[in-house]
Amino acid sequence: MTGQLLALLLLGLVAAHAIGLSVVLTNGERIHVISRDQMAAQAALAWRLATLPPEQARQALAVASPATDSYRLTSVPDIDETHQDGRDQEILASRLQALLDLPPEAIRISLFEPDDAPADLRIALRTPAGLWLTTLQHPVLSQGWLRPLRFSVPVSTLPVLLIVAVFLRRILRPIKALAQAAECVSHGEQVAPLPVTGPLEAREVTSAFNLMQQRLHRFVEDRTRMLAAISHDLRTPITSLRLRAELVDDEMLRAAMIRTLDEMRVMVEETLRFARDDAHGEATQEIDLQALMRGIVEEQVAQGRDVRLAQAPSLPLPYRCRPVHLKRALSNLADNAAHYGQRARLSLLPQADGAIHISIDDDGPGIDAQHLEEVFKPFVRLDPARHRGQQVNHVGLGLAIARSCIEAHGGRLALHNRDEGGLRALVQLPA
Repeated sequence: MTGQLLALLLLGLVAAHAIGLSVVLTNGERIHVISRDQMAAQAALAWRLATLPPEQARQALAVASPATDSYRLTSVPDIDETHQDGRDQEILASRLQALLDLPPEAIRISLFEPDDAPADLRIALRTPAGLWLTTLQHPVLSQGWLRPLRFSVPVSTLPVLLIVAVFLRRILRPIKALAQAAECVSHGEQVAPLPVTGPLEAREVTSAFNLMQQRLHRFVEDRTRMLAAISHDLRTPITSLRLRAELVDDEMLRAAMIRTLDEMRVMVEETLRFARDDAHGEATQEIDLQALMRGIVEEQVAQGRDVRLAQAPSLPLPYRCRPVHLKRALSNLADNAAHYGQRARLSLLPQADGAIHISIDDDGPGIDAQHLEEVFKPFVRLDPARHRGQQVNHVGLGLAIARSCIEAHGGRLALHNRDEGGLRALVQLPA
């Protein structure tokens, strides 16, 4: 933002110079207005000296002349009538008529502009005695600003930009701190309340951000506390019902009741774990992501599953995250791939922009395209009866927990059906 504001200010200064110069150059006046008035006043003064008797006039003009040929008194004018065209000549003639009360035919003016020398302004005025006073002067031209602009523009612009840059850094410092804090919060990190400093608008935004983070933290804590209380309260009646179910004489009815109560117990515990994961209570730290992936594979292999790290960089891959939450998300994905797809192949792919992609492939039947997003909803199982009585640990929260953990790190999780068969879970972690 600092660079954009400085560029805008620089553009404004240059535009101001350009507009002012264009106004001067497009009105047809080449002589600067102050210089023009000065030329007219000097010519009028010289004319008054020329109205003295001829000898006295020549002596006075010689003393007043800044150069030997600046003021000359002759019988004929040195200026041809054809050299009087121009806006500046018209203005000077009108000015001299007003000052000296001369008729138009008694005034002749010419302006010559050489490329490599000062401009020459010649004014010929007829005296009451019939003689002609010719003055040679060097006015300041408006076009002459083009050369000083090469010096004046940097001198007038650079100090302004330097001062503005210093103050912009101070003004925008709270905005930059707010952006960094918002980035950390988007990754699920807890940040300390920001100091309320800077301009009024920045203080208002910072205060709103601090209040938002405080309310968000309080909401998550209240929800976790509520779910913990519900879980605790449900454990007692579930345990009581299980004890009573053991007393049922009918063996099939007893087994069905116990199986249902076990599913209820797992659902309560998984719901509590899901809420705790979303609370972002773990501290962020830097880890070797490749070592984390190898640890997940080793744990899955130790449980008898066909899980392998198929692709990974040769060097350690440091990454800042909440390792327990990230490991649980990747473990859930690997567990689902091995459970429903017979095997899991994990790949760790660093990207050119610093982001990291992690893919988990399986050899299962895949999922219908219309259900690829639905399976991320809590307690959603595409075939609830498929594993009933065999695996009560899968209650439909694994993918929901995984996506919650990944998104808490600022990443994305999506499922895709592979062309060669099976399902791919793609995790995209930001740089």
